[in-house]
Amino acid sequence: MAGKDGRRNSDPYAAQYEEQLRQFSRLAGDDGGETDLTMHSIDEAFDGRSYGTYSQERHHPQDGGYHREEPYPRSRSPKSPQGHAAAPPQRQPRPAPQPAPGPVRRPRRPEPARSSKANERQKRQRKMETNERKKKGPLRRFFRTVLILVLVVFLAANGLLIRYIMMVDIREDRWRTYTSGALDSKKVSNILIIGSDTRDPEDYGRTDSMILLSVNSKTREITMTSFMRDMYLEIAGQDHDGYSVSYYDKLNSAYVTGGPELLMDTLEYDFDISIDDYVYIDFFSFIEIVDAVGGIELTVTDAEAEGMIPPMAEQNHILGYEHGKDYLSSGGTYNMNGNQALAYARLRYVGNADFQRTERQREVISKVIAKVRHSDPIVIDRFARAGLSHLTTNMSRGEMFIAAYKALFSMDYKMKSLRIPAEDHYDYGWHDGQSTLDIDLDYARALLKAEIYGE
Repeated sequence: MAGKDGRRNSDPYAAQYEEQLRQFSRLAGDDGGETDLTMHSIDEAFDGRSYGTYSQERHHPQDGGYHREEPYPRSRSPKSPQGHAAAPPQRQPRPAPQPAPGPVRRPRRPEPARSSKANERQKRQRKMETNERKKKGPLRRFFRTVLILVLVVFLAANGLLIRYIMMVDIREDRWRTYTSGALDSKKVSNILIIGSDTRDPEDYGRTDSMILLSVNSKTREITMTSFMRDMYLEIAGQDHDGYSVSYYDKLNSAYVTGGPELLMDTLEYDFDISIDDYVYIDFFSFIEIVDAVGGIELTVTDAEAEGMIPPMAEQNHILGYEHGKDYLSSGGTYNMNGNQALAYARLRYVGNADFQRTERQREVISKVIAKVRHSDPIVIDRFARAGLSHLTTNMSRGEMFIAAYKALFSMDYKMKSLRIPAEDHYDYGWHDGQSTLDIDLDYARALLKAEIYGE
């Protein structure tokens, strides 16, 4: 359309179109000469080349999809023969990241649809299991509580036992000569109890009481065998200085010559019975032991009640008691205290002299053991402290610990008494100006084998 001056009026849209074509040509790299505004030039401006700083997505049919090409910086590119800028070289697309190798997980199979009856059965089963757990809960707590209490009692008992064992005076064996007695068995434990009027184990006086305590776990029997102190035997072994000795004398002289080791050697040599352990206790400790269990019940005759006065007078003097304390006016059944029980055990001039004396000693020991068996823990504690604090032994603390457990399991064993020599198997003799008992050794060995070992 022409204006008044005869020139065509300028079309604002055409000018804008031309400006856009010039920009496209500049972006394509054609910055010299005139701008090619032909359609062919415009098509080449839109042939897919990258421009600016933006990347471009292209479709690659051979790759099966679109890939983002990396951008390249603005720069003048070499012109194509037609005068247009050549397309920049395209970079290869980066490979897609691969997942890290790992265990192959199989897809879960869809659970089969449950019927309403199956669901009901499952609910009932779960309910029953829940109720069962509720029922077992209190029962389990009860047994757990009982177990804890048993463990606490066990540890406390072992602590007390160790405390008692620490009270015992332990002496090591100096030397032994005869330790291979034929009468030996793993089922039998022999401990020689040595009693004396002396209050110090280092004072090697004549022993008034020698009782072999034998525990047979096979026959479930405890046998107390008294060896008469006036038996005329061969004393064989070593004396206090370690010199070998072999001479004939009363049995109670062995302790004077060589202590407990020579006494055990002599018994093992003459009676062929194995004895490895001993316990020494002075008679005066019997007072504390009997008092600890509350006394023991004994029956005495009028003659025995009167015969107890001389030994009791001696005891009162040694212990510092007043004259006449604990005397018995007549025979009868008494709950005797320790002072009275000791006088009864020492009595030897009433009845059949020393034979009946050993019987009284075994009776006192049996009554004490029976009293302890039926006592409460407080009485047992008093008995243990009173008895063990006065003992001297050659057993180690470990051996005493084992012996204590054996004693606990043998509390219901049958108690038996035995005396060597047996009735009608000895003669009264006279040697070196003293009255003795000459015994039948072969019969004594056979009796020990039958009564102690059950053979």
